[in-house]
Amino acid sequence: MPNLPQELITDILTRLPVKSLLRFRCVSKPWCSVIDSRSFIKMHLLQSKKTGSNLFLMLGFLGIYSVELDSLDAANRLRPPYSASDVSNSCNGLILVLAKIPFIWNPFTRKYRELPATPVEQPVDFEVGSAYVTYGFAYDAVNDDYRVVRVEEFRGFDSEWIRSEAKLYSSKSDKWRKIKNFPYQLPYKRAWGAHLNGVLHTGVRTGDLGYFDSSIWAFDVRTEQHYTLPKPDFTGTDLEFTVEVLGGCLCLVRPRKRYRTDVWIMKEYGVKESWTKLLTIAPPLVERYITIGPLAYSRNGEEVLLNHDDKQLIWYDLRRKTVRNVSVDGLPFVFYAEVCVASLIQPDVSGEGDETEELRQQEKSRVKKRLRKCGSMTS
Repeated sequence: MPNLPQELITDILTRLPVKSLLRFRCVSKPWCSVIDSRSFIKMHLLQSKKTGSNLFLMLGFLGIYSVELDSLDAANRLRPPYSASDVSNSCNGLILVLAKIPFIWNPFTRKYRELPATPVEQPVDFEVGSAYVTYGFAYDAVNDDYRVVRVEEFRGFDSEWIRSEAKLYSSKSDKWRKIKNFPYQLPYKRAWGAHLNGVLHTGVRTGDLGYFDSSIWAFDVRTEQHYTLPKPDFTGTDLEFTVEVLGGCLCLVRPRKRYRTDVWIMKEYGVKESWTKLLTIAPPLVERYITIGPLAYSRNGEEVLLNHDDKQLIWYDLRRKTVRNVSVDGLPFVFYAEVCVASLIQPDVSGEGDETEELRQQEKSRVKKRLRKCGSMTS
């Protein structure tokens, strides 16, 4: 090892899983310094994205679980710092956990950062029957900033949507601020938005006076601009659909009558003509179902992993148009799933490794003791 160039050692390390890298921090002080450096952390993430490695399914609802995507053999229950079971979308290995106090968490390094409290400010110009809070999580690559969008939707006593107010959290400033209100009613769930390249996407209903249409609505967390994207040319009158991300492309899932679902892929972002129907699934391939959600491609690209009714995982063969069930040990009875890449990205942690000087010194002392212990074991 002493004869290997440092560049080669670094390149080898970028190809290893996070679990191994956390152990190898104890090999030597130089290795610990390399693995903890911002440049290496970014190199490791880029390598994982380039090769499609270190991918996991993060499951929520009845607790938080992880499943290694390459093996799909077992669901491992995770222990977040606070009791929680709701997870928003992931960004570069970080996930937004929707606990009583929401926090950004890296489940692979176990570092986390609490979001500062911000009150729900109900309007005073009309009576509110109910208020509903929903979140989206995204990454601003230009400013290297992880951002959380919180939308407070207000409804009248007849449950009719009235308006919303939006706030944006920046991990760099560690502050919330008000932004332009969202013009449409969001899907009725705590976490919304398919994240792709710093933009949150969702399906919304638009129109008034009895005429409704559905649109793909997008929000760029860097420019804070709203815009819509073109849909595929549908046939039929079914307006409902959901928006997902599959293989780095925007994906549209459209349920139809008789338990039939079409999955479309936008191969070139923003180009209407690039929409391609990827697959159609219906009985007798699967039994009657309520939802189908695409998650990931297989390594060879010939199959698509689907979430079947939030209760089962199945592989769909794109060439043969067949399905096969996936048996995962410890899979919870009900779950929703999100693909996440394991990384060393840190959320500027609070709690575990707070940014106060006292705790920084405590952490340095612990590291020094650990390195001395590891050094004595290897000498």
